[in-house]
Formats: sequence, C-alpha cells, structure tokens
Amino acid sequence: MNLFRIAIVTIGDEVLNGDTLNTNAQWLSSQCVRAGSIVVEQRTVADQPTSITAAIRELRQITNLVITTGGLGPTHDDHTVAAVADLFGDQLVLHQPTLEYLERCARERGRTMTERLRRQAMVPRSARVLPNTIGTAPGLLFERSDGAAVMVLPGVPLEMMAIMQTSGLPAIATAIETGGYDVVAERIIVTAGVPESELAERVEPLFEQLSDRIDVAFLPSDLTVRLRLRARGSPEQTHVLLDTAIEKIKTAIGSAFVSDRNEKLVEILQRECTQRSLTLAVAESCTGGMLGSEITSVPGSSAYFLGGLICYSDAVKIYFGGVHPETIALYGAVSRQTVEELSQYVRSAYGADLGVAISGIAGPGGGSPEKPVGTVWIAVADSQGVTARCFRFGENRATVRSRACAAALLMSLERVKSL
Repeated sequence: MNLFRIAIVTIGDEVLNGDTLNTNAQWLSSQCVRAGSIVVEQRTVADQPTSITAAIRELRQITNLVITTGGLGPTHDDHTVAAVADLFGDQLVLHQPTLEYLERCARERGRTMTERLRRQAMVPRSARVLPNTIGTAPGLLFERSDGAAVMVLPGVPLEMMAIMQTSGLPAIATAIETGGYDVVAERIIVTAGVPESELAERVEPLFEQLSDRIDVAFLPSDLTVRLRLRARGSPEQTHVLLDTAIEKIKTAIGSAFVSDRNEKLVEILQRECTQRSLTLAVAESCTGGMLGSEITSVPGSSAYFLGGLICYSDAVKIYFGGVHPETIALYGAVSRQTVEELSQYVRSAYGADLGVAISGIAGPGGGSPEKPVGTVWIAVADSQGVTARCFRFGENRATVRSRACAAALLMSLERVKSL
C-alpha cells in the first residue's frame, strides 16, 4: 500500500534532559495521521548540528517527509537552520517579508530591532518560508528531488501548531493528493462503564468480520475506553470501511457506547446539557476544584455551567454547603448522606437544574478499614431526586482525584440523558 510516510524529529537538550515534556511530537503525530499520512518514526536529538543532520539524513531515506521541531530561536543553542542549510549545501539569505514582519512586531511591542532578532529573517535560499504569525522564527519547507522533503518548525508549541495548521497540514494534504497516495483514516468510539477486558470480550469476536485493512486499538483512561479504528486505502474505501465497522461495533458494545466523535466526557456533557437547556453546579471536596476546572476547559461552558463550591473541610460543608452537622457526626464527610445533601444544596443555592457533589479520601492518609483510601461518594441531584454511588479508586492520590472527576462527569451525563 502506497502511504505518505512521515518522521518527526524533536530537537532540544531540554527535552532529552526531562526539563520539557515532549508534547510537540504527540500533537504532530496525531495531526499527521488525521491528514491521512502514517508516522513511521519519532526521534529526540540534542541541539547539536551533527546530531540534527545525522537524524534528518537517515530519516530521509525511509520517508516522504521529515518534520523537525525546535532549535529555531535567536539564542546560541539554536542550531537547526544552520544545520539544515549545511546538510543541503545551502546559503542563508535575507527574507525581506520576514524582516518586515519582525520590524513591525518590534515597533508594536515597543522593542528595539536588534541584530539577534534580525538574524531570524536569514533563511536558506532553497527553502519555502512558512510564516509564523505569533512568534519570530518562521517555519521552513525544503522540497527536494533527491529524497524526502524536510519541514522545519519552531519548538514553542503554540507557534509550531499555528504554522502547522496554516501551512504544514495543507502542504501534506497537497502532497498526498498530487502523489496519488492511499490514506490512513481513523475514527474513535468512546465507551464508558465497562472495563477494557469486558469490552474486548464483546468486540474481539468481530475482528474476523472486519476488513484486514482495519486496525482496532483499545485506549483505556479514567473510566473510559476508546476504540481507535484505522483504515487504509483510497479516501472512498476508508469511509465505507469505517462506517461499516463502527455500526457493527456499536451493536456489540451496547449500552457502553457513549460517542463516535472522539470527544471527552466533558465535551459530551456540554453538548447534551446545552441541547436540553440544562444548567449544572458542583460541590467538590477531595477533587478541590478539578471538576469545575475540567468543565470550564471547554469553550462555551458558560452556556450551562453556573459555578461551584470547594468545600474541603467539614466546617465548610456545613456552613456553606448545607450539610447538617448531625449528618457529618453520624455518617462522616465521605458518605451517601453527605453528598446527597451537598448536591441538593448546591443545586438549590445556584439555581441549577443539576447539582453534583464529590466527597472522598484521596490519600495517602485518612483511610480506615470501613472507608479505605480511594473511597469516593458522588451524588447528582435534579428535580426528580438524587442518585448517589460509592467508588473505590485505589490508593494513588492523583488517580483517585482524576477518576472521581471522570465518574462525576459520567454520572451527570447519564442523568442528563434520562431527563
């Protein structure tokens, strides 16, 4: 199968040393696959000319495109442009449009145009400049007849993403179309409430019925499992293959199906709430605001999310969360009774259609034989009553808190869909 092959090279000592998380490679890979290509290799190399040129030279032999990210800044440890120019025996020349852009940026920001900044406008003669509209270092594209093309991008994530979206991805799409390549297309099904092992029991018997051009992967996370389906072939073939496979899998997984749009739970909840004109408020104890933060991470959340209360201590649960003192005394802060009262109070106090409450023991201390670390109670209240559930999320503090948020979103989504 004739697929457009891409390799990604991340350049930077800070990535190798663990000072910076390599989110660029992850994002680039996902975007390249969505564009229809296949990523065959990722590498991380030091910001040294010999390391950069060696990686690019080798990867050009097995790909159609090598994308580099990092090493384009104005400081002494940025060597990518010089290294690539040396690799191709190219000469640096002044790119007037980039210089004019840099001069305009300097004026608008009240800064002096320095020689160091001016050097950002020096580019290899054979490169096509990919404008950077939010930073100073432009991207570069070397389209070569002697092997794979090379795309050079900044390491600053927002700048890299902007250049890729405006120039890089269109260039890849054009190369795939004009080159007559097959494509890789993917769809992702979101499931919830069923563990990966049980989901596999339902889905794996279907594999023999699916085309050998479809690959299925299980991607588990907090309380959800995503099924990634990838098909290879012409655009028309992949569309039919994926649609057919998804219908079969949806039937097999039944009530565990949540979405086939590759959405997060919070995005699905937002869509379902806004479609029904429902509002929501939260009261959080062990999650300390994580649920509200997750909800508001999605643009447009103000259409349904009214706000939240962080009631970490028992006193705050009582004086600001509407929990009766005797409830805490009799049942404890981590109990069905407490989260039920919290959810009802926050719903009423905020004037919301739904009130969500979380109270748990995130650890590492605070547990007991009756309520070990990882015990979390969650309640969702609406006009029809309250639903409360107890969970055991293990002993890792971060895992307990993140799974509690996911469980609260899932319970809220179930409640919304039942209204």
